[in-house]
Amino acid sequence: MMNTILRYILCALLPILVLGCKKNNPITELGSTTNEFSAQLTVSYNNTRPLFGDTVVVTASTWQKDDKIDRVVFFETLYESFGIDLSLPKGTAIKTKDVTLPGGTAKFSTLVLSDTLKSRAIWQTVLAQNLDSYWETLTNNYVIRQPYILTPVTGKYPDGTALIHALSETDFGILKSLLAYSILKEDYLALFPDAPAAHFATAGPYVLSAVGISYLKDRLTRDNLIKNVQAISKYGTYSVKIDVDAVTPSGTVTSAPSRIFLNNL
Repeated sequence: MMNTILRYILCALLPILVLGCKKNNPITELGSTTNEFSAQLTVSYNNTRPLFGDTVVVTASTWQKDDKIDRVVFFETLYESFGIDLSLPKGTAIKTKDVTLPGGTAKFSTLVLSDTLKSRAIWQTVLAQNLDSYWETLTNNYVIRQPYILTPVTGKYPDGTALIHALSETDFGILKSLLAYSILKEDYLALFPDAPAAHFATAGPYVLSAVGISYLKDRLTRDNLIKNVQAISKYGTYSVKIDVDAVTPSGTVTSAPSRIFLNNL
């Protein structure tokens, strides 16, 4: 009797044990909505720290269980974030990002600009009819090598004095305020040759008095500032993000992890 009971228990547990031990096979998993096998995709780069002008070879290796790949797409996202380094002929100089406080223990920023130059823009596509030329029998993969040249792109913030005209009213107001508290007397007189003595402080940390500070904020125009700029440049970071997708005919997308390359401006 006891042996019979044990046999019934084992028969009941056996299907559960078999199901519990079954491993998921990512190669045979179907797309959640397309009922189609996903493509397998890995991406590598021959240069992990490229500089402007360098060429990076992006290698995408892909295959799909039923050999159904519609296209492999390469994307780029370009983004810059920077402060302004501005100097005037008589010695006035301001930086608006990562300024080191006295003692070198901390940094602060007063004006940081950012711009998305491109967002997941397609820079290369390999279609299904062209995939055979990329097949490698050694790995049984389509191995697609595409050169990508890191070329800086100008967005809404150009280099040089044109940057001043590109600033919003709010950002230009911040720049004027920074100048008002940092400008030297000779540079102020170059901007406003007829400035009276009341525009200059007789004591305190600033060259300008409250009257002079207010006057510069209210009266300084972009064109007047540009005429008196000795040098202006952007400094910060320029990032390039590369993404690669393998897409099946029904639209199932396999995406490789993004890779970001940073360069200094």
